[in-house]
Amino acid sequence: MVNWKKWGIVITVLLLIWTWQQWPDEKLHVVFCDVGQGDASVVVLGAFQTVIDTGANENRLSECLAGAIPFWDRKIEVVFLSHSDKDHTGALSKIKELYQIERVVEKPRVGDIVRYVNLSFDILKGNEPVEEKSSNTGIESNETSVVMRLTYGDISVLYTGDIDTASELALVSRGVPAKTTVLKVSHHGSKYGSVNEFVRKVEPRLAIISVGAKNSYGHPAGDTLMRLAGVGAKVLRTDLSGTISLITDGKSLEIYTER
Repeated sequence: MVNWKKWGIVITVLLLIWTWQQWPDEKLHVVFCDVGQGDASVVVLGAFQTVIDTGANENRLSECLAGAIPFWDRKIEVVFLSHSDKDHTGALSKIKELYQIERVVEKPRVGDIVRYVNLSFDILKGNEPVEEKSSNTGIESNETSVVMRLTYGDISVLYTGDIDTASELALVSRGVPAKTTVLKVSHHGSKYGSVNEFVRKVEPRLAIISVGAKNSYGHPAGDTLMRLAGVGAKVLRTDLSGTISLITDGKSLEIYTER
């Protein structure tokens, strides 16, 4: 005979444990989602959620969001889009189906800042290209990618979208980038980015490459990996490690990988 009372207690305890595990702590969580060949990141601080790019794979993004955001929280405060390429924005419509989005930031300007308590997102480069170039295809150039610096205490993360060498050198010449704890490597580790002058300027402790396994572009390039190694950066790739999660109290940094 089934003891329903006993099983009810067991199920209740399991639900409480699951809820406790999902309950937000007081630390900052920065997640780089494994969405294949694309960029997507989720930033969580307490009840505040931010998404930076969405990738194009809706199923993978949905799984990443479900793992990063408590199941009862259906609101995302801010979505930042670095530029309009599908591998950075393609799953936005899926997010809108699953969550209430308070604000989408698509074309910020240099100097714009979004703050939440002691977490800040500073726009170092807006959507303006470093040089005016015509495009016969009408597709927005990688040069228009937004560059944004996340800061939380002593920890910083530099998001670079798909900027190329010209944009990196322009930022260096303006004295914009400073040393950063974490660098989201531009353009999936393409050989057309992560120039020596730039990586030496930002000198990241950790470099994250969001890239699809066995992609047809040859990303990440061997030269890019060598330049990152040359400044002592630890390199993690979503094609090898899956989703990468960082947890920090503003001083120390914990790193977790899916595999």
